[in-house]
Amino acid sequence: MKNHLVVCFLIFLPLYHTFAQKPYDKTLEELDNIIQIRSTFTIEKQQHIQYIKNLLTEEDVEGKTRVYQKLYNEYKSFIYDSAFVYAQLLLQTACLQQHPVQINESKLKLSFLLLSSGLLHECLDTLQSIRVEELPDTLQKEYYSQIARAYYDLSDYSQDKYFSPTYHNLGNQYLKKAVLLCKPNTWEYYYFQGWYAMRIHNIQAAIGYYEHLLKNYKLSLNQYAIAASSLSTAYKSIHQSNNAIKWMAQAAIADIKASNHETVAARVLAELIYQQGESLRAYQYVKIALEDAGVYGARHRKLQISDILPIIEGNQLGQTETQNKALQQYSIVLTILAVLVVLFAFIIFKQNRSLLQAKSSLAASNEYLTEANYRMQEANKIKEEYIGHFFTTFSEYIDKIDAFKKAVTRKITSRRIEEIGDIVQKINLKTERENLFYSFDTTFLRIFPNFIVDFNTLFKEEDHYNLHERQELSVELRIFALIRLGIKDNEKIAKILDYSINTIYTYKTKVKNKSRVPNEHFEDELMKIKTG
Repeated sequence: MKNHLVVCFLIFLPLYHTFAQKPYDKTLEELDNIIQIRSTFTIEKQQHIQYIKNLLTEEDVEGKTRVYQKLYNEYKSFIYDSAFVYAQLLLQTACLQQHPVQINESKLKLSFLLLSSGLLHECLDTLQSIRVEELPDTLQKEYYSQIARAYYDLSDYSQDKYFSPTYHNLGNQYLKKAVLLCKPNTWEYYYFQGWYAMRIHNIQAAIGYYEHLLKNYKLSLNQYAIAASSLSTAYKSIHQSNNAIKWMAQAAIADIKASNHETVAARVLAELIYQQGESLRAYQYVKIALEDAGVYGARHRKLQISDILPIIEGNQLGQTETQNKALQQYSIVLTILAVLVVLFAFIIFKQNRSLLQAKSSLAASNEYLTEANYRMQEANKIKEEYIGHFFTTFSEYIDKIDAFKKAVTRKITSRRIEEIGDIVQKINLKTERENLFYSFDTTFLRIFPNFIVDFNTLFKEEDHYNLHERQELSVELRIFALIRLGIKDNEKIAKILDYSINTIYTYKTKVKNKSRVPNEHFEDELMKIKTG
């Protein structure tokens, strides 16, 4: 009996590791739930903005200025163009009133927007037009923090041995001035101290400042998002992935609740969990980051996202086969569980019955082996049916796997083992495969909107390629779309598209032979096709 228990332990041990939760799973689940209702936060934001706009009936200059300031504050992390309009109105009004403090304050608002949209040199030009000595301490602190951030961004962008260190040192100098202007025990004091500690590579000190801030201060959603994102970055720099993912997810949650579109949390979170092998979630989060960058109008954010999106997308296509194999493994596990149930029953039956009962048990065992063989045949059938299924709709596919697992668990719990086969036979992913081909095509064409036009420049006019119905790519176009994403191995392409290697080779040769470009240079020209 002890030997049997050891066998059971060894069988169930891998399952424990498979289903063990990671420290950040609950936070990601909370984020996924928030994502489902994020449109409601946007609607509430728009309604609040409309309410403020209705106050523009104010006729006196001071009243209008207050409304402009409120609208700027609502738009500054929501929509760049709208925020820029109200910042300009504030500057024009201040100039008409010849009010130096308000003029400089308006310029600070403009520089913040320019910085947020990636216009670093324009931001610095605006900041340098401000007479710092005329600013009150509160605005001086904002001035120094903005110019520090601008130089840090220039340093991160340059990534060379000369300009990057110079910009970084300038950022440190200005940030130190901002720190000295902060009142002790305030939100800004701990945030700037943590920021400065990060920039001089005192990571543990930075973590201490950010954790103190998050644990002991009641922060607004914007402040919480900034502090959580900064804490995540600190943990990331010392390779504590679990903490980095947890806090970046918290930052993303706060950003969604605040309707912030000028944010990096979703993109960085996508990169972090992609490194953990969770390409499905990574793809969902990077799409949200791309949408946010588009809504806000942040040019540099779009460029950052365009670097990682094709990698995640291409990897996801290849991982669909792995997901199918996981489904097959569930079927094998169920068969093993069924064997264990009958095995324990057989052992008890053998110990407490006579020789005649033992013979009867042997007959029952033979009957079970026949049933088990049938189960294995079914599993093979599933394998054949799903081996060609490389694409599926991501979130729906996970839901179906979850539903399948729950249904089988109910059958095992109720000891209706014989009904498991009926559940397995209901799985048919033909439609999902077609939909995922379509999803791949539309996503690819979103990334490469001029792909068809640019691809056709490699051919004579009579040999041009066009989209099929529903704006789908032809087989030839899909092959070279995968190559453009970096999947160049014929065997991998054949597996993804469910064709033989010879068929893929034939398609490629046929297309290249029609091209005006020599065959050996065709793929080099293909890789020159740019994203939108």
